[in-house]
Amino acid sequence: MNRTELEACMEEVMAECKALKIPISGKIDPQIYINRRAKSRFAACKREAGKECYKIEVCESLLGTDRMTVKSILAHELLHTCCGCYNHGDRWKFYADMMNRNYGYDIKTVTTYEALGLKAPDKKKTIRYMVVCQRCGKKIYRQKKSRLITNTSDYRCSCGGRLKAYKAE
Repeated sequence: MNRTELEACMEEVMAECKALKIPISGKIDPQIYINRRAKSRFAACKREAGKECYKIEVCESLLGTDRMTVKSILAHELLHTCCGCYNHGDRWKFYADMMNRNYGYDIKTVTTYEALGLKAPDKKKTIRYMVVCQRCGKKIYRQKKSRLITNTSDYRCSCGGRLKAYKAE
């Protein structure tokens, strides 16, 4: 699926929401952003801080699915633009159920690569850092350099022991 087809899907889903009188926001950026790095989510609805403007983002792997799946994911994100639906609460679930019943979608709060017919990305992460408790020996692994790694002395283990950071080789 290319960007033009993706945006056409978005317009269709918006029209379907309006036909069911689902109050999606009128302030949705018409451009859909493609996230080439996302591995643990298929899409996101992002609200601009201090504004009621929304941006929809989809992961690149979603473009390899069928049109109905893409529309279902886009519908999921569009429902987050409704007042009181930025979470997966009762109102969001009510609207999702309306879309599922009327248009045959399979909108859920969460889904998996397997459920979408996609190959899951390799989740094997490179361990770059290890923090060890000097008292109990508990090991904490990190992929990225964080405050825990750079300021280890500011933290303690749950047993109260001091921590020491090591760079993995």
